[in-house]
Amino acid sequence: MSTEEKILNAAARLLEEHGAEAVTTRSVCQAAGVTAPTLYHHFGDKNGLVRALVDRGIAEFMVMKRAQRHSSDALTDLGQGWRDWTDFGLERPSLFRLMIEAARADPSVTRESFELMRGYLERLHGEGRLQVKPQVAADAMWAAASGVQALFMQGMAPAQIRSTADFLYQAVVAAVLKPV
Repeated sequence: MSTEEKILNAAARLLEEHGAEAVTTRSVCQAAGVTAPTLYHHFGDKNGLVRALVDRGIAEFMVMKRAQRHSSDALTDLGQGWRDWTDFGLERPSLFRLMIEAARADPSVTRESFELMRGYLERLHGEGRLQVKPQVAADAMWAAASGVQALFMQGMAPAQIRSTADFLYQAVVAAVLKPV
């Protein structure tokens, strides 16, 4: 394991165990067994370290999203993508909050994720199952996801986030799909 990975792993552990305020240069150096000049050499400063944590989190998230297997049913795939996204946030809430902040500062970091979700909706449209245009459905789904992100940012309890996320997903799906 490289020194950089060792530092990032220590910072990630502190982040998830104790929150963002626990990620100080001193605590990360102590947890990683390195000196402050070593941390500064690799990341510049604490902000650089946090950016690297967020970048790594986004990269891991996108690897997971790209690896999602496609079934023959676009609705199943859309639902799985929603659950994977929610699970990622619930499993790593402190990192997820930092990722949300990064996405709000630079929306381009979410572009690929949006396009993957939109692809499922395009498939539903191609199957004649949408009652709205794919872009309207994608915007509605994205808006619902933004609402769930607000719950994460407010520190809502995981069970409440899960139930609200499930409800919002079902509500948007019911609104955009043609009645059966």
